[in-house]
Amino acid sequence: MVDGVRVVVPDSLELITPYVLQEQLDWFEPEIKFLRRALKAGQRVIDIGANYGVFTLSMAHAVGATGKVWAFEPANSTANVLAKSIAANGFAHVDLQRCALSNQIGTTQFMVGQHAELNSIVRWGGGQPGTLETVNVGTLDERMRALAWSDIDFIKIDAEGEELNILAGGKMFFEKNSPLVQFEVKIEGAADLTLIPTFAAMGYDVFQLVPGLDMLVPFSADKKPDSYLLNMFACKPDRAAALAQQGKLVTRFALEQKENQEEAVLEIARANSTYAWRNAIATVPFARSLASQWEQAMSAQTNLDLVDALALHAMSRDMKAPPVQRFVALMSSLARFTRMIQSKPTYCHRASYVRIASEAGQRDNALDVLDQMLQRVNQENQFDMSEPFLPPCERFDRLDLGAPFNHWAICAMHEQYEWICSHSSFYVTEQTTRRLLFVQQLGFLGQDMQRRLNVARRRLMK
Repeated sequence: MVDGVRVVVPDSLELITPYVLQEQLDWFEPEIKFLRRALKAGQRVIDIGANYGVFTLSMAHAVGATGKVWAFEPANSTANVLAKSIAANGFAHVDLQRCALSNQIGTTQFMVGQHAELNSIVRWGGGQPGTLETVNVGTLDERMRALAWSDIDFIKIDAEGEELNILAGGKMFFEKNSPLVQFEVKIEGAADLTLIPTFAAMGYDVFQLVPGLDMLVPFSADKKPDSYLLNMFACKPDRAAALAQQGKLVTRFALEQKENQEEAVLEIARANSTYAWRNAIATVPFARSLASQWEQAMSAQTNLDLVDALALHAMSRDMKAPPVQRFVALMSSLARFTRMIQSKPTYCHRASYVRIASEAGQRDNALDVLDQMLQRVNQENQFDMSEPFLPPCERFDRLDLGAPFNHWAICAMHEQYEWICSHSSFYVTEQTTRRLLFVQQLGFLGQDMQRRLNVARRRLMK
């Protein structure tokens, strides 16, 4: 993978993990990138539902030989492959636990299907003949006593619907430890938020990852979660405070002052010349041939909202700015572009909106606007680039427009659509192949998309 970790997997493009790793050289969940930065040498972590070990191995690399990882994988064939990965990396600090976790101690029936990512404990007599294994099952509390756990820093729970039972079997564990917890919220294609009140009763607040900032922010239960959201995080106030100090989390208390901060953040964005569009956008490769007409268009006072929106986005990208200010700046920029595409849905406004909505983790909204843009291309094939904007796909910041401009614009939309329309082309292989062959024909196929196209075509040829 991209962090240098070696992963052993079955040699089949008909299985999710081997396909994704060859397609992306990484796993598709953005949380894995966050954890590589958040975990530190010497920390102690637990992976429940380790599967082939993409999280286990990356976390083991992050915590190093002075740390410790306990990986739980009950399926015999999957655990055997994971054991080979542990050996291939020389990770003596990974303890592979070949058992399931729930709210009971003993044995249970475990469903083993074609895709190891979907294996689960059988409830209510389910399962098909020949797909069941009898596996050992324990609880977090029982394992804590047996393995002498203390000061656990992080725990990942991805157990295909068994999460509530795992929490029930870990009451003492969660009282005595204060880990950051990553838990799955997408069960059988639908959002499952039933764990949130359980965590709240345990004294844990719930957060979600903002992928463009690589930062955790409080989850708002009154807002419908994005349909692409797979995981959330939970932690006690002491862990939240420590992560906030490291710039990796925004506390709920900090956001309570948001209304006052929005005006303050805007003033900071306006006052810092490095955030101004002339310095933040007009100097990058794609914009050089557009800068002169941008100057002409932006001389009018009516563009102040656009000036502010772009400056706020630039501020959100400043790693030196306080985390809460970066988050407020990102959401304030998105709010302004939301208003702009409603009142004046130009290519420039829509392109910027797609980029920022994607960074904010609002993939549903970004895809809706991308669909509108692509439909308009089919009708008109013209692009007004007379105002400063952000390309919908970040890679296109670094690409000269070339001639004709519309090829650059079309490919930027298609590549971003490919990144966000699905977690992997495994699920949309034929559509991906058609889209990327078209982008290749126009001359803007990048290395990542070329690899994706190659894997998709190999699968279709088998």
